[in-house]
Amino acid sequence: MNTRVIRKKAVSAITILGIAAIIYCFPIATLWFLILLVVCGAYDFLRNGIFDKNIIKKYFLGGGRNTWLLAPLNSFFDVLCKPNRFTYKLNDLPDAYQHDINYVIDSAMAHKEEIIQFLDARMAQKKRGMLFFQWYGRTIDTELNIPALQKKLPYIKTVGVSVFNENQSTSFHFGPLRLMLRVLYNIMPAAHHDGVYIQVRKEKHYWHDDPLFIFDDTLLHASFNKNDAKRYCLFIDIMRPSYASFILNGIISAFAGAAFTLRRFFYKNWKLIQ
Repeated sequence: MNTRVIRKKAVSAITILGIAAIIYCFPIATLWFLILLVVCGAYDFLRNGIFDKNIIKKYFLGGGRNTWLLAPLNSFFDVLCKPNRFTYKLNDLPDAYQHDINYVIDSAMAHKEEIIQFLDARMAQKKRGMLFFQWYGRTIDTELNIPALQKKLPYIKTVGVSVFNENQSTSFHFGPLRLMLRVLYNIMPAAHHDGVYIQVRKEKHYWHDDPLFIFDDTLLHASFNKNDAKRYCLFIDIMRPSYASFILNGIISAFAGAAFTLRRFFYKNWKLIQ
């Protein structure tokens, strides 16, 4: 049994023991929370529209268990926000959101060659890399100085660039929090290559068809680069359109400190480039 399997089994065992201890100490509160967790978790999982037993196991016991544990909170965010389309076109978003997204895309494309050269020089044999300019509204100091990508905008909270080395992909996974929408823009699409795409639920989005893709990243998704060339995507998190933007913005700010600390955990399988 390899170290990774042992680690996963240990984490699962510790989780079960921790839950058992909480139930013992706070039985009534725990019962109500478990009811809420079951109801919200079922709602959250069913949104994916895929009922394969391996996906069920992944969501409730594997890499998606953090998303499941946060399902009551994410359900609350759904109440605060406008109806979730799951995947979006740019014109599905309010004009102010479109303005912010276009500003970041235009700024990145103006520095495209500079960004690609910077990433290439630091990737070596790493599978996947991520360069952040902003994270949950906090500016990230990086050796590559592009002030336009660090500019504070009303609805943009994260700005980065992800790079996949040749023939590298992610596994299917769920994002943890439904505070924001993920915006990806392929800054150098491969010429009609069907092995370079992102899949969200059952939907495949091929980068040669459209360099822009917007989606709810708490849904099951994976990115694929089955190609003998690197794949570069502008990586943006934008606040969800909401009925109470000031509340949602406050919640994002409250999460910012913890999210900043945990970003290396979120991207433990990536090379974080600075």
